[in-house]
Amino acid sequence: MNINFSGVSKIFHPDIAALVDVSVNIEQGEFVYVVGQTGSGKSTFLKLITRELLPTRGVVSVGGHDMKRMKASDVPYYRRDVGLVAQDFRLIPSLTVYENIAFVMEAMSVPKRIVAERAKDVINQVGLWRRKSMRPAQLSGGEQQRVAIARALANSPSLFIADEPTGNLDFHTSADVMKILFTINAAGVTVVMSTHNQAIVNASRQRVLELDGGRLIRDEKGGTYSG
Repeated sequence: MNINFSGVSKIFHPDIAALVDVSVNIEQGEFVYVVGQTGSGKSTFLKLITRELLPTRGVVSVGGHDMKRMKASDVPYYRRDVGLVAQDFRLIPSLTVYENIAFVMEAMSVPKRIVAERAKDVINQVGLWRRKSMRPAQLSGGEQQRVAIARALANSPSLFIADEPTGNLDFHTSADVMKILFTINAAGVTVVMSTHNQAIVNASRQRVLELDGGRLIRDEKGGTYSG
């Protein structure tokens, strides 16, 4: 799924400019890091893609869909094609690993047989089959993040948004999470990831978008964290 920002600004009341005149195009199948200091506009950038926010000015288009013109009734269908992972995991404490993943598909009225097959596939993909009957409190932070990734993959999205997915993880666990994200991307899924982790960005040399004060100040292919 491709993403296009054309002259996009996002202003919060009364006059806080979170993004200012951002124009960028991300092609289907790219892996893109979004970097910048806290308050630079990274989360706003991602929330405009997921349609948690709408632009104040300009056009955000994802997969050919204008986010401003999209009907409210179409938003759930759009989000089925967008996998989202954040650093706070957002797992349901009372559900097992399997149930957390199945719940996403059941909410979309996916047939039970397909739910079972797909849940098994994504749990295997993130290496947690032996943990499938455990609840979040019984898992390490890295394992919980992998469950969150599996849940985001459950509906086979063509776009994967990761908001600081390694922010609370140690180096080795972060490396494991990144291997999963690169595997997802290798299958043709567009991945957009915000991060403060300089080592990860510098090691993989993907495209880097850098924001500062809401402005896009760098767009570099094969870039490093600090340019």
